[in-house]
Parts: sequence; C-alpha cells; structure tokens
Amino acid sequence: MQSIEEKIVRSTEGGAAEITFGLKVPVTQRDVEFLVEEVYKGRSVLSGSTTKIVLVRWEKPAGSTMVKIGEQRSSNLRTHDLVLMTKEEATRHLKEVLLGDKTVRDIYSPEIIEKVESKQKIVDGYDWAW
Repeated sequence: MQSIEEKIVRSTEGGAAEITFGLKVPVTQRDVEFLVEEVYKGRSVLSGSTTKIVLVRWEKPAGSTMVKIGEQRSSNLRTHDLVLMTKEEATRHLKEVLLGDKTVRDIYSPEIIEKVESKQKIVDGYDWAW
C-alpha cells in the first residue's frame, strides 16, 4: 500500500522520488485487519482469489493526494478508498486507473462496481472509534 501511494503522490504532485520521503499513510494495522478480514473476507473484490492480495485505492484521486503540515507529509488516503485485489490485478489497476486515464467504469463491470460500493457502505457505517 505504501509504495502504491508513493507512486500516486509522485504522479499527482509531479515530483521526483524525494517528494515522498517520510510520507505517512494514515491507515493502521487495525484498519487493514478490518478491511481484509471483515469487509473483503480475505478475497479479491475482482476475482475472489485469496492469493497474494493487497489493498489499493479504488478510484483515481481528484487533485493532490498529499497533505503537508510543516515538514510532515501524509497521504489523504481513507479506509473507504481501499479495495482488496490480487497483486496482479492491483498492478493493472494502478497502471490503467490510478496512473492512467481510465476510470473504474471503463474497465470493470457494473456488478463489480456495485460490489465495491456495497463494501464501501460497510466501511462508512463502521464505528472507527477504536
């Protein structure tokens, strides 16, 4: 997740690799566990596979993805933004959607989009007060 966010920040900020030094991704281990185990049940939202799964942004962010307070750099990533895919699916998704010029509607079926939206509703309805 960290390396994908760094690539997105470099793409949206138009900077070199140094721009992402010290970049914080505001997603905790508990957030990851909740998403992987409870929301996605350990399966890719695209294929249902349980092999080599990763969390990745679903849609290309509009505008900058980096929040900077003083010298502190952080991604604006939220748990709602994340979906579970296989590493291979995520690589394609990164290339075509997150860094490319396609939207999720250009690539995925209405059934997949509806499935993701239902998962996002679960995330939105969850009490995040740990």
